[in-house]
Amino acid sequence: MAKKRSRTVQTCTGCNKTGHNKRRCPLVSKTQKKGKTHSSKKTSRSSSQIQSTESSSSIPQKHLPKQHYVPVKFGIPPQSEYVVDLSHSAQNDQPSIEAIHSFREKIATVTQRRTVDFAATVRASTQSQKSIQQTIPRNKKISTQSRRMSFRMPKVSIPPFRFPRYRFPSFRISFPKIPLPTFSSRRVAIGLGVIILCGILPLPVFTMYQHIREESDNVIAVSTDAFLSLQESTAAAMHADTQTAEQSLQDALSQFAQAENFVEKDHRILADVLSNLPFIGYHVSSRRAILSAGQQIALGNTYIIKGINDAKTTEDLPMTERLSIMTAHLQQALPQYEEAQRALVSVNPAILPKDQQQLYGQFLLLYSAFVDDMHDLTDLSRVVYDVFGGDDFQRFLILFQNNNEIRPTGGFIGSFAMLDTQKGRIKNITIPGGGSYDVQGQLDTYLIPPIPLQLVNGRWEFQDINWFFDFPTSARKAESFISRARGTTFDGTIAINATVIERLLRVLGPVQSSEYNMLLDADTVLPTLQSYVEDTHTDEKAPKKILSDILDQILVAMQDIKPEQMLSLLKELHEALTQKEIQVALKDAASNARLASFGWTGSVVQTAPRQDYLAVVATNLQGEKSDARMTQSIEHTANVQDDGSVIVQVDVHRTHAGDPNEAHYGASNITYMRIYVPQGAVLLDAGGFTYPPEDAFHVPESWYSEDTDLANIEKEVGVDRDTGTRITNEFGKTVFGNWMIVPAGESRDIWFTYRLPFSVVDTKQQSDTNIVTEFLRHQPDAVSRYSLLVQKQSGVESTIMSTVQYPSYWIPKWRSDDDVIFTSNSARMTSELQTDRVFGVAFETRT
Repeated sequence: MAKKRSRTVQTCTGCNKTGHNKRRCPLVSKTQKKGKTHSSKKTSRSSSQIQSTESSSSIPQKHLPKQHYVPVKFGIPPQSEYVVDLSHSAQNDQPSIEAIHSFREKIATVTQRRTVDFAATVRASTQSQKSIQQTIPRNKKISTQSRRMSFRMPKVSIPPFRFPRYRFPSFRISFPKIPLPTFSSRRVAIGLGVIILCGILPLPVFTMYQHIREESDNVIAVSTDAFLSLQESTAAAMHADTQTAEQSLQDALSQFAQAENFVEKDHRILADVLSNLPFIGYHVSSRRAILSAGQQIALGNTYIIKGINDAKTTEDLPMTERLSIMTAHLQQALPQYEEAQRALVSVNPAILPKDQQQLYGQFLLLYSAFVDDMHDLTDLSRVVYDVFGGDDFQRFLILFQNNNEIRPTGGFIGSFAMLDTQKGRIKNITIPGGGSYDVQGQLDTYLIPPIPLQLVNGRWEFQDINWFFDFPTSARKAESFISRARGTTFDGTIAINATVIERLLRVLGPVQSSEYNMLLDADTVLPTLQSYVEDTHTDEKAPKKILSDILDQILVAMQDIKPEQMLSLLKELHEALTQKEIQVALKDAASNARLASFGWTGSVVQTAPRQDYLAVVATNLQGEKSDARMTQSIEHTANVQDDGSVIVQVDVHRTHAGDPNEAHYGASNITYMRIYVPQGAVLLDAGGFTYPPEDAFHVPESWYSEDTDLANIEKEVGVDRDTGTRITNEFGKTVFGNWMIVPAGESRDIWFTYRLPFSVVDTKQQSDTNIVTEFLRHQPDAVSRYSLLVQKQSGVESTIMSTVQYPSYWIPKWRSDDDVIFTSNSARMTSELQTDRVFGVAFETRT
């Protein structure tokens, strides 16, 4: 018989009575009035009592089976006495908080809770209990026994009772009775649909990925064209062609925008998903990195082009001021170039065609060098401003060195100048017409020269003053000679090799000399001047006056340099400083320290403890200009002994490619060769030397005085009896010196063998002899760290091949750079010695 359906009557949610709602409920109004004078605690207790009373009166008491329910309370929640009733505030004309846009958005996101009539659920449950005549014993437990340990789940028999679907007696104590959803074919269909969707969802993703792979070839092609345009833009900017630079930059930006439109707009969401997937994510992320790098490079080029254009509008300013404007734009471009470098490093070359992957690696190396050069250009511009841009008057001694006749600091001092500057402008420049020989008759002191220099002169003259390999020391000595001769002082000394003139003319253009009817460019300036001075005008009193005139024109042109030439000039100056074609020594300690940190002072570098050192220093004495035809190679071999000591052999190979009948260049190359090694090294053997005739030396007069600086710097150790090698200590190094003569068209070799004053092997400590500890930590029996610093001599083009040889039971573990090549128990490094080089290796051995 069907159950009679009861009629639903609306009841008040405040007192559970019928006939009114909560807004017109007298009990709620009464409670709100009491809340104004009573505490929140009393209000809570009153409300609870009312709820209990009304509930007991509305539900009749019946004898029901013992059941457990979670009590649910209805009624008015407790209210604080500090709560203000704003129910009538909506009737006022004042705007409510709901009018605020952010508040409405916050309310809109709140999900309305669904109310459940628990009273109806309880009544329905009570009626259903009458149909259940059999009860289930609560305390009955099903026990399982096992004689041995078993990880299988025991079989549990369940009484064949049919329970209502909404009840689980085993959980009845802990949780309220909540009806569970019944079986529905619709739910099954939905579930199967979800499973099928999850199974086929990757298919369109990978289909789209294949689409991206196919179209990404176009992205790579467009990006490649964009990078080529960037390369053209950068090269044009460095050569001051701002029009071409701007056009190429616009082309690059347009091409990058086309590639970015595909990756970031057409497939933005899919690209975000694919970039996080393993194995394939690098395809998307690498392409994004390439595009980002291109945009950053383009932005950096924009700053440089703007700097050039800004400098053009201020041509009336001094060179240092225009250089400062350019420096400011370089500093803005550097962060963009660095960001692009980081993006390029993150690119996986596998996304590129195979024929371009190796080229990309080379491009990355070149771009890293470009970023380093931009840093150096910024530093150089600051140094130039510090030297020439100050408000104070400054005077510099300029030494012009001819590297066709090698001397320790770069070449024979054929001429010099005194340069006065103030506020970035050249105030005056004085270049003697007779060159460095003009000082001879002005010196009132007679000093005994170093012994090898006595081959050319019995008196120490200004033109031979650069005897010391440490340029700051030679610079101070040159300043002292000019100060005695001219009665002036200097704020610094700058040595400039003849090759720098070629660099300057490549930037400034040819120099026209109407007085001498000459047009000198970068390719002809040195041979033309050499021929004019040495051959055609030897009878003149001032044969080197042409040098002063040409140099004067070059310096004036540098002062009035065009803005678009500044970057090219900075580039050439930076390269000349790096390769020691220009060396600077300043009196100001802070500025000189900044130059030394860049390696631009030409000073002898002090090495770390237990670090090997080598500098091969040639001094041409009576060899005329034969160094223009000389090539030199150095072979350095360090043999590590079983006890950790090191025996080194240095071979110097020199070839004279000149013609014996060629004037100036075909003379025999007579060189006093010195090698600087770590102080305390012991000479073991040497050979291959050729000595000048003894009667060719000039004997100083007996009344000449010894130079105190020379005595303090060159501390005589002795002369090796077997080889005639002179041994001295200079600048924290031990120096071996001897003679080498190479006729035109021939080659010669000399060698020095010596033992280093330290060991390069670190053995394990006695406390580490525990076998278990050694096994767990994989500690070797001994570790060896070898490092070599090689310093370049200014004006000499040379190659070096260094080899470190260990006993057969040593194995290589680390190298400082990729130029070092490992064999089974040795390491080798070969390099063009264009600047100072450092390399190191680490070896270990196990028993």
